[in-house]
Amino acid sequence: QAFAAPERLSARALVSPCVHTSGGNMDVRSGENINGTRMSWNIWPSTRLDATRIIVPLGCLYTPLKPVEGLQLVEYEPVICKARDCGAVLNPCCFVDFHSKSWTCPFCLQRNPFPAMYAEHISEVSLPAELLPACSTIEYILPSQCSPPIFLLVLDTAIIEEELDQAKDSLQQSLAMMPQDALVGFITFGAMVYVHELSSTALPKAYAFRGAKEYTSQQVAYQLGF
Repeated sequence: QAFAAPERLSARALVSPCVHTSGGNMDVRSGENINGTRMSWNIWPSTRLDATRIIVPLGCLYTPLKPVEGLQLVEYEPVICKARDCGAVLNPCCFVDFHSKSWTCPFCLQRNPFPAMYAEHISEVSLPAELLPACSTIEYILPSQCSPPIFLLVLDTAIIEEELDQAKDSLQQSLAMMPQDALVGFITFGAMVYVHELSSTALPKAYAFRGAKEYTSQQVAYQLGF
């Protein structure tokens, strides 16, 4: 009861399975079943030299609504890293300092104080669900006044026509299941990357980026008019 709050709406979050470096063992199928994630590599490079030698980039496929047996539900908001441009969620991989009642983000190494509700009750033998190793994926019950959900659809067009038709059908099914107030973005990529403006009904409009050119976040934002 120490970590409870009022009536909420539901939203799932992957709070981050811990990273395994080369030399460590990892149950890949178990991770897929629990978190709905599939990594491009079973192990991650432990040195910069190893990182330069990999052919396939490090990446992850995530299935947000994958049915998870025994999914943990919590009726409070997630604790977010306060570092600028981070936004990671408190998770089992974080280092916790029980003496100072703080936690360190494993992504950006930002040190964060626990909210008062956490600091009052947390100890080595009393942990919130986010810090339990078995709860690397949990579902938060968010406030009823939360913002509309956002879906960003990304489609690889460099596939055969039959697979492209199947992808179109899947996208149409996904759109049909989305809430009416959802915000939707659509990106296609092949030799070129196109960011489509879905609000334009009279004439299709898209922003084009060359696939062989590197862009900074500022350049992308400028071209998109942000």
